[in-house]
Amino acid sequence: MSRFNPRLLIPVAVVAALGIGGWVLDSRRAQTRDSLSGFFENQPTEVASRMGGRVTQLLAREGDTVNAGRPLIKLEAQPNRAETEARQAQARQAQAQLLEVTRGPRPEEIRRQEAAVAEAEANLARLKAGARPPEIAVARAKARAAEAQASKLANGARPQEVAAARAAERIAFAKLKAAQRGATTEERAQAQARVEAARAGANRARQDAMRTQELYRQGAVSRQTLDHARAALDQEAAALKETEEAVRRLQAGTPREELEQARQAHEEALAKLNLVRAGARREDLAAARAEAEAARQNVRLLLAGSRPEEIRAAQARVEEARAMRDQLRRGSRAEAIHQAKAASDAAAATAKGSQLTLEERTVRAPFTGEVERLLVAVGDLVSAGAPLLRMANPRDLWIRVYVPEGRLARYGVGTMVTLRVDGVPEPVPARVESVASRGEFTPANLQTPDERGRQVFAVRLRMTRPDPRIQAGMYASVIPPGDRP
Repeated sequence: MSRFNPRLLIPVAVVAALGIGGWVLDSRRAQTRDSLSGFFENQPTEVASRMGGRVTQLLAREGDTVNAGRPLIKLEAQPNRAETEARQAQARQAQAQLLEVTRGPRPEEIRRQEAAVAEAEANLARLKAGARPPEIAVARAKARAAEAQASKLANGARPQEVAAARAAERIAFAKLKAAQRGATTEERAQAQARVEAARAGANRARQDAMRTQELYRQGAVSRQTLDHARAALDQEAAALKETEEAVRRLQAGTPREELEQARQAHEEALAKLNLVRAGARREDLAAARAEAEAARQNVRLLLAGSRPEEIRAAQARVEEARAMRDQLRRGSRAEAIHQAKAASDAAAATAKGSQLTLEERTVRAPFTGEVERLLVAVGDLVSAGAPLLRMANPRDLWIRVYVPEGRLARYGVGTMVTLRVDGVPEPVPARVESVASRGEFTPANLQTPDERGRQVFAVRLRMTRPDPRIQAGMYASVIPPGDRP
């Protein structure tokens, strides 16, 4: 029996060691191939305005974190504000018109139209009945008066009228001469005598008042007696003042305005005298005769009665008034109400659109995020749709990795994966959001170290819930689905 040679185990051990080493190396290579990595990205939003204009105010700075709806930039809005106020006023006017049409005519309008109907009916009845005797008598009296006036103008002024006009002219002339002459010596003496008499009366009244005051103080007379004495003193003093003023006017002569008044009165009286002497003018006589003929014609019309065409016209006016009254009683038509409502809605929509346009002059944050960069300055004139600032949404983060074709089946849309993020100790859950429909070659940054040149597919991953610790630009590794983190 031959003995076992231990040297024979050496090749076996070497082969076993090489096999184990290859298996470990293949496992590490597979793990390396399964490890995917990338960095978080987000898409900045360029905020713009639908309206163009001049920038008047910047309400945020670069780096500010703003809430959704916060004002960021204001554009010039004065012209739009004036237009909005005008549109709103038009909307209120249209609303008032709609209310007026809906409510219909007011009661006083209906009563006024009913009165117009009654008046038209009365006029029609009067035309059908013809002129009444009193109306004919009045028309005949007017005709006689017009004929008498025409006859008077044709015959000229009577001697009595000429004499009266001449007497009035003489009286006015005498007053003018008296005013020009002024007061005579006798008139001045009489006026002075009246002044002396009034002065004496005032002195007596003053003495009586003083005596009565003393007696009242002693209790000899009543309060009423004292009041009578004082009233008499006031009366005498007023009379003295009036007479003194009359003497002063006599001494000063006739005032200029009184002299001018007397002159105008004389000229007027003289003009009337000349007019009476000259008689009626030709055109006055023609007018008087025409008036007399018109009065006679009116009498003939009243005696002849109403003409058929007048009665038909009056009947048409009655029917028109009745139709208007019935229309007011029925109120506004449904078509008119619909038209007024459409006009009101259109005006309200126009006002709302103008208000929205005015609000567009203030650019607001579309979401809660960070202002990365301001692209305009105060005073810049920007056009509609031009970017005004750039914002980043910290909640809109994703990571893109490139998965080889052989492992793409493990990364279906909605598949849950786990991320290892630099600086975050615990794993971060994520979900596959999208998978590219077409493959591509390994990108230049070589995220998969092995199998370069083979086809890969871009897979977009998004965290299941936002994490404020994670920012755009941070790197993360992807733990394949089903593997333990």
